[in-house]
Amino acid sequence: MTFKELLASFNQQETTWEELCLEIRCESCFASVFDEVNEQMGSTSDVLARLADEFPNHYKRHAKERGLDQP
Repeated sequence: MTFKELLASFNQQETTWEELCLEIRCESCFASVFDEVNEQMGSTSDVLARLADEFPNHYKRHAKERGLDQP
């Protein structure tokens, strides 16, 4: 399943938060999921903040690389 499909499944409540988090195995996976949430759900989605809280180290590095504000 691609990250795009994973997020679509999560958005349709077919995939749980726990299942989504289990797919994030590295910083690259985190960045892909984060970007896909941003694309599919928008930059104001609370899922972005939940991801940042769940994976603070990955988020800090991703935010630094992308010049993002902290949620």
